[in-house]
Amino acid sequence: MARQPKFRKNKNFQTRLLSAALLIPLSLGLIYMGPPISLILGGVVILCLFIEWGFLCLKSPLPFFQKLLFVILGTFYIGFSIYWIIPYLALNEGWKFIFWLLFLVWSTDSFAYLGGRMMGGPKLAPSISPNKTWSGFIAGMMGGALVGYSASLWLLPGIFSFIAIIFLVLVAQAGDLLESQAKRWSQVKDSSSLIPGHGGFLDRLDSFLAVSFALALWQIVHLS
Repeated sequence: MARQPKFRKNKNFQTRLLSAALLIPLSLGLIYMGPPISLILGGVVILCLFIEWGFLCLKSPLPFFQKLLFVILGTFYIGFSIYWIIPYLALNEGWKFIFWLLFLVWSTDSFAYLGGRMMGGPKLAPSISPNKTWSGFIAGMMGGALVGYSASLWLLPGIFSFIAIIFLVLVAQAGDLLESQAKRWSQVKDSSSLIPGHGGFLDRLDSFLAVSFALALWQIVHLS
């Protein structure tokens, strides 16, 4: 396989940084403003997520019954994760939980990306995502756990233990791999091109959805 030219890699990295520098403060600012602004933002993101999921489903060449299962399970997974998170967008203080969740998944993704980019080494799951490495996985676990726990002490003191944070960071990385597998089944590189350098909303929120799904299941079990 031909290697990607270095200037192309640098350009992609710069685009990625620029998009993050613009979208992160904008997203956090709109969430912090609370309802109805946070709900409008949530509605737009939810719409984009389901459009992108529909795109992946249409592109999938899987046999009919496998494709039907692909559609049903993916729709339930995204819908369940979103349904659980919506109430926080409707609360004036809900931004604290959303911020914490975003800080955890963003730091996990960022440290994994930077760790893999700088250190390279053995591949983590080449049949699913050929660019992910064990060094990136370890960097993501360490960085995500430290940032996620620190953010929880600031925003949600006493809610999560460090062990729970480590587990959620592991879930975040599993969510990233899950979405990579879905894209592989649909034979596409990105869920869309809406976010320059990052792909689509599913690409950016795959870990967010996974952690949200895990927390929703934990709450159901805890309250039952």
